[in-house]
Amino acid sequence: MVYPHGTDRPGVSNLNFTAGQTRANLVVVPVVDGRVTFFNNWGDTHVIADLSGYFTA
Repeated sequence: MVYPHGTDRPGVSNLNFTAGQTRANLVVVPVVDGRVTFFNNWGDTHVIADLSGYFTA
């Protein structure tokens, strides 16, 4: 799960997986103070994250 840094963790996930899977996903999340928060509830995992664009106000 990825969500804006410094905010409460949402009650829903943006990616579900089981051990041994390789999964791709796209999440649009606000960046707060240059940071986002990642949360994994099931042990170790490997994550690759890219910032691929931004929205202007």
